[in-house]
Amino acid sequence: MNEEGKPKDYMDFLRPNPEAVFRKEEDGAFLFDPHSGNLRYINGTGARIYELCDGGKTREEIVTALKVLYPDADGEAVAADATSFLRELAALGFLRKDEANES
Repeated sequence: MNEEGKPKDYMDFLRPNPEAVFRKEEDGAFLFDPHSGNLRYINGTGARIYELCDGGKTREEIVTALKVLYPDADGEAVAADATSFLRELAALGFLRKDEANES
């Protein structure tokens, strides 16, 4: 539970897998996990989301940052797309939970 008494979001406090390689390109980035062999190209927005995952931010803080970057975008769509993207990167092993920031 967090300080408001709500259950913690399992998408909070994600950080990059230290074994994964993140290579920024002109219009996006490549992610490669040498352990699993997973390779993904992500667009510029995806690269920005990945960079926001520093282990110290909640999913809501990341969504808020994206809404500031894209003020003309539908807020609900931004939240849904960001959550889906975070879930996908975590499932592929590119992001991991930073347990140290959960308390």
